[in-house]
Amino acid sequence: MALELRKGRVPALVDTGAQFSCIRSDVIEYLYTRGGSCDFLPCSLTCLLADGRKAQVNNAAKLHVRLLAFSWDHELKILDEGPFAAILGMDFLARTQMRVDVASRTFSFTSAPSRVGSFSPGAFQEVSDPYFRQLCDEAAGLLTAMMTRPSNLNCSKLKTEFPFLFSTTLGVAKCAPYEIELSDTIPVRSAPYRCAPPKVQTFKQVVNELLDQGVVRPSKSPYASPAFLVPKNSGGERMVVDYRKVNAKIVFDSYPMPTVEQAFEQFAGAVVLSVFDLNSAYFQIPLTARSRRVTAFCTPFGLFEFNRLPMGISVGTQGLTRVVDELYADLKGGYVFN
Repeated sequence: MALELRKGRVPALVDTGAQFSCIRSDVIEYLYTRGGSCDFLPCSLTCLLADGRKAQVNNAAKLHVRLLAFSWDHELKILDEGPFAAILGMDFLARTQMRVDVASRTFSFTSAPSRVGSFSPGAFQEVSDPYFRQLCDEAAGLLTAMMTRPSNLNCSKLKTEFPFLFSTTLGVAKCAPYEIELSDTIPVRSAPYRCAPPKVQTFKQVVNELLDQGVVRPSKSPYASPAFLVPKNSGGERMVVDYRKVNAKIVFDSYPMPTVEQAFEQFAGAVVLSVFDLNSAYFQIPLTARSRRVTAFCTPFGLFEFNRLPMGISVGTQGLTRVVDELYADLKGGYVFN
C-alpha cells in the first residue's frame, strides 16, 4: 500500500508477523533533508528479520502518517535496510483497528468500515517525487516477482513422468526399520473397548484394509492396547489405538524436530513453494520385528500388530522426521523442508 507522509507517499508492507512498525533509515534521512517533521526517539532492542538475521535498533521516529481519510502520529523503529521503505506491524494494526481482508486484498478500519482501501501496486501511480517514485517502482517490482508463477510448471507432466510417486497404493520407505525402545520389558495390556454391533462390521472393514495393505498382521503378542473408531472430517471412520500405557514405557527419542522459524529462514525470498502431503506417511515406515509386538492392539474380533509405524505412538513424529531427513539428506537445507 501507499503510506502518506507529510512530504510524500512511500510503499509500505502490512506485516502481521512484525511486532512493531519500522521505516528504513534512508527514507528518514530523505524526509529530514526535505524539512519533514521527524521527532527522533532513542530505543534499544534487537529484532529478528524475515531472513533470520538479527538487527540492532537504536533509534525511532514519530511521524504523521495517513491512510484513506485517517491520520495518526505513530512511532516507527528505524532499520538500516529492508526491501520495503516502511513496514506496518501489529502495533499499528492494533492502534488503528485496521481490518485486513486477504481474500479481496482490501483493508478498512473498525471506526469506518465503509471506507475501503486496496493492497495494489496501482496505488503507487500518483507518486511524483523522483525519490519516492523510485521506492514505489522497486516495491511494485518486488510484488510482481512474488506473485508471478513460472509458466513452465506443469503438475500433470510430473504425475505422468513419476506415476509411482503419486499412487494411492502404499509403499515402503527405503530406510532402516524403526526401533521402539522401552524402559522395561513388562508387557501392558487392556481389554478391548466395547463397540456397538452396527459398527463392528465397519471396524472389520477398516482392519481388513490395513491387513490387505500389509500395514498390520494378526498377533500373538503379550501386549494389547485397545483400538476404536472415530469419524473422519471427510466422512467415514478411521481407527485409533489408545497407546497411553505403552507410551508411558517408551524411551523418548531426542531427534531434533523442525520449527516454523527454520522454515521462514530457509525459504526467505523463494517465489515458488511446493507442498507434498505424504500418503499415510507413518504406514510407509517399517518397524523392527521386536517393535511390532509392542504395537499390538485388541479389537472385539481379535488381536493385531503393526508392521509399520503406527499413529498414536509418542515417538512417531521423531521417527518420521528421521526417515525424511535420511531420504533427502543431499537436499536438506536447500530445497527440502519437512
